Amino acid sequence: MAKPNLMVASKIRESTRFYPYFKNCLGAIDGTHIPAMVSNNIAPSYRNRKGVISQNVLAVCNFDMEFIYVLSGWEGSAHDSKVLYDALRRRTNRFVVPQEETEFAVKLVEKLSQNNEEVFETQDQERESANIWREAMAQQMWRDATN
Repeated sequence: MAKPNLMVASKIRESTRFYPYFKNCLGAIDGTHIPAMVSNNIAPSYRNRKGVISQNVLAVCNFDMEFIYVLSGWEGSAHDSKVLYDALRRRTNRFVVPQEETEFAVKLVEKLSQNNEEVFETQDQERESANIWREAMAQQMWRDATN
C-alpha cells in the first residue's frame, strides 16, 4: 500500500473545478461488500441488508488510485459507521489521518506559549480545563450575588 502524501494532488492543483475546494483532500474513503463463504452457524451476522452473505470492507485510496488503507473482515451486517469507527480506534492497523503542521497552527502555539496560556494536547484535557474554569466562574458569581 502507498504512504499518504500531504502535498496537494496535481489533479486538484491543476483544475479550477477542484482547486481550492478540495485542496486539503487526501483521497477517497468508502466501504464495499465482498461476497463471503462462512459456516452456517455464523451466516446470519454476515448477511447484509440486501440478503447476501458478505464482508464489509473499508478502503482508502489517494488520487493516484493507490490504496493507502484497507480494513476487511467485518460482518456484512455491520454498518459502515461502525467499521469506520473501528478503523479509527483500533490498537493495531489503525487508520491515521495524516495531519499537516500549518504555519498558522505553529504561530498559534508559539503565541499561546508566550502568553503563558496552557496548550492542550488532547480534547479531553481542554474539556477538563473548561469544566474547572466554569466551576470557578459559577462559584465567583454566587459569592458576588450573595454578598
